[in-house]
Amino acid sequence: MIWRLTSDTDDYEKENIIMENKTILLKDADFVVRYSSRVDAFASVVIQGNLIIEVGDSEDLKEKYQYDEVYDCKGKVVLPGLINSHTHCNETMMRGLGHQLKFHDWVDNVILPIGAAMENMDENLYTCLAQMTAMEAVASGTTSIIEHSVNFGKRHVYTIATALQDFGIRGAVAKGAEDFSPLDRGHVGSIEEEIRETQGFLERWKVQGNGLIKAWVGPSGIEGKTTGGCTGDLLKELKKLADSYDTRYHTHLAGNIWEVENIRREKGMAGSVAFADSLGILDEKTSLAHCIWVSHGEDEILRRAKPQICHCPSCNQINGLGIIPLVELRKQGTVCAIGTDGAPQNDSLDMFREMRQAVLLQKIRALDPDIMGHLDAFQMATESGAKVLGIENLGKIEPGYLADIIIIQRKGNLFLTPMYDPIDTLVYAGSGGRDVAMTMVNGRVLYKDGQFRTVDAEKVISTLKEASSLMPVPGDRFSCIYSPGAVL
Repeated sequence: MIWRLTSDTDDYEKENIIMENKTILLKDADFVVRYSSRVDAFASVVIQGNLIIEVGDSEDLKEKYQYDEVYDCKGKVVLPGLINSHTHCNETMMRGLGHQLKFHDWVDNVILPIGAAMENMDENLYTCLAQMTAMEAVASGTTSIIEHSVNFGKRHVYTIATALQDFGIRGAVAKGAEDFSPLDRGHVGSIEEEIRETQGFLERWKVQGNGLIKAWVGPSGIEGKTTGGCTGDLLKELKKLADSYDTRYHTHLAGNIWEVENIRREKGMAGSVAFADSLGILDEKTSLAHCIWVSHGEDEILRRAKPQICHCPSCNQINGLGIIPLVELRKQGTVCAIGTDGAPQNDSLDMFREMRQAVLLQKIRALDPDIMGHLDAFQMATESGAKVLGIENLGKIEPGYLADIIIIQRKGNLFLTPMYDPIDTLVYAGSGGRDVAMTMVNGRVLYKDGQFRTVDAEKVISTLKEASSLMPVPGDRFSCIYSPGAVL
């Protein structure tokens, strides 16, 4: 069940929505960005059901089919939806907190205390957090997200997956697991408990899932992870479980230097990548969030084993974690996608900003402005993201590909004027929340002109605002003084 805006009022009604096999024309776009190395000017896109069936000259396509819906894209840019390869829905409640803290203090004083406080609230809170994540995603041009439900979030994975599916966004939900933590606030279980609960989610989603949201296995991290994670035994058992269900495996790895140093000291190995490889958990169905600290020789492991890397550039900067050797990894053939991580590690789920940050970090790391460019970042945010999801016909605007499409307002947009090259302009100057006019997932419009079509946005925002007033936030938050009685 989802919320839908009725056609003749501003009220919302709850109802089941069945996908119609409509034929839709996106006509007369100034540019259609088909993929990272092809842009068509003055083109149109034809969609039937949930698939793109033709891209071409506007005049040729206008009369070729009988259309149920036509969207005028003059003055706009049409491009494939962006894919956020790593985030945490429940952490939206923690947006804007802890930036002055070192990483471990931030986890101990923000993430875990607020997560524990949320456990005393209604399950509807997690529905709203997932809906808010989806709202922010589609409003900023993202059509697929990979949700990693770790810590306390792992207990609410079914609620989160259901909310995302009902919203209509595409992606995956990786159920977290942890069997050790030096900061345990009650979110850690035994190996047997973590396996049983993960299998329960996979079994339940086989019945409840409709194909848009996939159920994955998502251990929090590896043994050396200083904030807690999974022992080697649990990591191996979870990988066996994922393989037995023919699903994917998503985890944090090599995200900070302390983890890598622990592995070197305790395991006598080059780093976290080498240890993960020794456990047998790295292959083409494994994706690794962060993977910043790749030691000498571990790049060869990544090349051979072929896991995908989910690079989170803003998070790595905000938390002071380091700069990934992205250019070298991509050059050797390792698939690298882009993610935002959760709200408190980034404060924004805007993938346009992440594309820009991914490029700029590599330029400054190499002291070379030509080391990486806008086409690389766009490919990572679309085609590479599709590879992380394991969906072959996603990430491009091509016949036979899924109709996950976003439309950018170009005409009258001073921030994008002039536009010589749409990909270049959008990667360096684009802002998803400001520039996105429409977002379509699976052939269905979810967001258009500031309006969400599958959720009661005001109720979601109101619920989270009320819940935020009950959170145990750290003190000394404000750098300025507010008048008595001010509403924050």
